[in-house]
Amino acid sequence: MIHAFYQLLARFGYDHPVHPIAAHVTIGVVIAALVFGLISLIFGRPRLKLTAWHSAVLATISVLPTALFGYMDWREKMNGQWMPPIIIKMILAGVLFVVLFIALFLGNGRAAENAGGGRGIWRSPRAIVALCLYFVCFAIVTALGYYGANLVY
Repeated sequence: MIHAFYQLLARFGYDHPVHPIAAHVTIGVVIAALVFGLISLIFGRPRLKLTAWHSAVLATISVLPTALFGYMDWREKMNGQWMPPIIIKMILAGVLFVVLFIALFLGNGRAAENAGGGRGIWRSPRAIVALCLYFVCFAIVTALGYYGANLVY
């Protein structure tokens, strides 16, 4: 079935791996969650805290298709050969999903909507932990990109 998918893409002239397309979306929204969270903290903007949470929602959703495409590319383009970077990427992708999922509950978007504004929106321990988890997610996607580049280059 995986091979048939790549054959279909090849009929349209696309013979490249599919995973990098989805990976860049995931990386972008993880970075957006961290950046919007930090800007919200620094400038006391509750709506940007909500934007950070929305970015984390999108990142959580995008992890699964990104991992699926990574698995498909690995099976098709690398013949499913087990290599240390592949194992590390599989573990890190699972960890990323779990950490993002936890951050979603701790950084609940409604809390930012209902906050009075200012820097007080980041006073709750849950909010601070969520922001820290956004940073952890950033570190994880950086490591995923590093090991992905090691496979390609």
